[in-house]
Amino acid sequence: MKTVLAILIALATAAHAQVGTPAPDFTLKSCEGKEVSLSAFKGKVVVLEWTNNGCPFVKKHYGSGNMQKLQKDAVAKGVVWLTICSSAPGKQGHMSATEAIEDCAKNGSAATAYLLDEDGKVGQLYGAKRTPEMYVITRVSG
Repeated sequence: MKTVLAILIALATAAHAQVGTPAPDFTLKSCEGKEVSLSAFKGKVVVLEWTNNGCPFVKKHYGSGNMQKLQKDAVAKGVVWLTICSSAPGKQGHMSATEAIEDCAKNGSAATAYLLDEDGKVGQLYGAKRTPEMYVITRVSG
């Protein structure tokens, strides 16, 4: 039983991105319908920001303009900013592509792209569990 548990823990750990190793590649559709791959930004610093427009903490950061300012400052320095929504259809925080475009415009988002992760696989790959949650990627695999 202990051996099975150890194997399951090892598999679960291996399934997530690991600090100090190249970030695993993924491809998601943007709210504009374009496919965006992390590997396209190899050699650049990339911020992955998980968001959920129904989250009170996300509302606070976007409502105050703090998140947009952070995005603008980072992008101006050459950072790629990818905002990711991992909410499934029918779940709190989910937006259609059209709704995401409207929300980004309304909030003045300065992200490089807003990506839809409706099956949550990329969120699971990176171990994203709350919003806003951000990762700074300095090494991209691929």
